[in-house]
Amino acid sequence: MSPRAARLGRLLATGTLLTSIAGTAHAAGPARPRAAVSFTYKIGLSLPYNELAELSYGIKQSVQVAVKQANAARLVPGVTFDISSLDDTVNGQHNGPKDSQNALQFVDDASVIGEVGPLNSSAAKVSEPTYNRHGLVQISPSNTNPDFTNPKFRAKYKPAMAFSGAPITYFRTCTTDIIQGRSDALYAKKAGFKNVFVTDNQGTYGIGLANYFEQEAKAIGLNVLGQSELDAQNISANAQSLATTIASKKPDLVFFGGEYGSKGGAEILADDLRAAGLSKVVFMGGDGIFATDFIKGSSKGGAQGALTSNVGRNALTSPYAQSFVAAKKAQFPGSSIEGYDIYAYDAANVILRAFAKAVKGGQIKVGNPMTQARRLIIARDVATTSDYRGATGRVSFDKNGDSSNRDISIYRASGTGSGAKWTFVALAPAS
Repeated sequence: MSPRAARLGRLLATGTLLTSIAGTAHAAGPARPRAAVSFTYKIGLSLPYNELAELSYGIKQSVQVAVKQANAARLVPGVTFDISSLDDTVNGQHNGPKDSQNALQFVDDASVIGEVGPLNSSAAKVSEPTYNRHGLVQISPSNTNPDFTNPKFRAKYKPAMAFSGAPITYFRTCTTDIIQGRSDALYAKKAGFKNVFVTDNQGTYGIGLANYFEQEAKAIGLNVLGQSELDAQNISANAQSLATTIASKKPDLVFFGGEYGSKGGAEILADDLRAAGLSKVVFMGGDGIFATDFIKGSSKGGAQGALTSNVGRNALTSPYAQSFVAAKKAQFPGSSIEGYDIYAYDAANVILRAFAKAVKGGQIKVGNPMTQARRLIIARDVATTSDYRGATGRVSFDKNGDSSNRDISIYRASGTGSGAKWTFVALAPAS
């Protein structure tokens, strides 16, 4: 066996991530120069492509922008970055156990350096402990449930950290529903609404957002006429009866905690409110409805004039986001900027930078398989992120993994079909 063949055998035997070798010498003829060995490392994505397609593909494309830029800049010489993308839906709805299964696939792939995701809080509720047990960092651009970073629930969501002192592995680039729910209520009062009805779709995200909105609404003097839930197992039928109940209360604002689509129910309830005679009521939700598919899915006009909040500032006008916006539109012609795009882009870059830092510091060598110990090095580096200038502005994490970015923006819906759009209204009050 030649020395080169022996070396290749040792690399493969140790699980090294060898992806391509070009320009090998022939047995006969003059020797040719060896081309560089290339190694591939990946960022995992576990998203509900079959449910919330608009938001999910926005996240995926944004991570692809970050990956392409890292490769073009040769962020880590000898490394090509890529993505590993999995769907976390079952029967067309995001599913926590499926998201946890996807996490295990990423863990078993020795080329995965971290995950951007998941999209839904109810998915993270199940998968976060899996990532933590195996030391694989995950940064969500969209999970707003505050429990995931609350030290009170550390044993539930971060078992390795709670019981063995392992580092934190869960982070988010968005803010939480404590901030979002409070800001939504403050905006509602500032906008002149007085009588509100609060509802949700029984999901982890929706319940939390609705509760925080209701708490703040009562505290600042809004008249909360009632609170009820949309039956997630029978949305179409239940939405009609719920709309009738709400109409009898005569609110001027209905606040909904939940997502859009046939499994989320936002546009279905908005349309049924209109059909129940509430022609002037304003429908309001959080980031879970911030997609034009919510507007397009409304067939009775219930989405027209609806309000939504979204985490952070308006990407289309924020000076921090303009280079990303241009890069995404160049890489994906005809694409739009979705609600979580800049947060996914920053999350991917934080992971890529952490890996590059570990390589530069000699803690990880190019070609090493991603063992749990090496992944924990990346997690520790992510935790030290401070004042990174990204598309969302300055990115920092506190000791619990929460983002320092707490801005909330308000948007209004208009148009139908291809003309459906969300128009920025204002930054929501912080207090």
